[in-house]
Amino acid sequence: MEDMIKSFVLDCLNDVSITVETDEIGNLFITKGEAETYPCVAAHLDEIHSPCERQVITEGDKVYTVDRLWNRVGCGADDKNGLWIIINLLHSVPVMKASLFVQEERDGDIAGCRGSHQCNLRWFNDVKYILQCDRKGCSDVVSIGKMDTILCDPDFIPGDLLEKYGYEMVRGGKTDVVELKMRGLKIPVCNLSCGYYDAHKNSEYTIFPQLKNCLNFVLEIIETQN
Repeated sequence: MEDMIKSFVLDCLNDVSITVETDEIGNLFITKGEAETYPCVAAHLDEIHSPCERQVITEGDKVYTVDRLWNRVGCGADDKNGLWIIINLLHSVPVMKASLFVQEERDGDIAGCRGSHQCNLRWFNDVKYILQCDRKGCSDVVSIGKMDTILCDPDFIPGDLLEKYGYEMVRGGKTDVVELKMRGLKIPVCNLSCGYYDAHKNSEYTIFPQLKNCLNFVLEIIETQN
């Protein structure tokens, strides 16, 4: 499944001048443009749902998927929504990096965040901060992660920008950027809500305007932090 998603993402970027690197576990690291330091946006390539033939259904602002018998099946918005944001950013932002991690989800008794646990932290030596788009809902900026891991300062994102897009700083759980901080990464990171709901369930869905709001929020963070 991850290999198919990697191919899909790279096909969507075949008209963009980028450098793509991979590591032994299969993470993708993408660089666009040249700079001394880069903003970075992260997402993960895997999902919890088993592969099946899915049809995308749109009802107003709501997007979900069904199988051939019209049964609801999880659409993998956790974290295809984050991948959609990265694809759009790489088409519009002139200079940035993107880190696409494998094996973020827990698999039975096997812990998640394996891609971010095994990646080489040196790839982030010229990165200013990492924004991961891998949070349910529409209003959270996770600034404190699992085990009280401090991800960024409370004022990392200006208050007026939070208010403009309807976000607030909150505590959250574990995802790739939390794993990176737990491993000792020094730069600010956070995890943003990107418009999906009922993650890991057959009823999973996306509210598309909220996904687009997250994209615009990330774009403005990148503009204001440069």
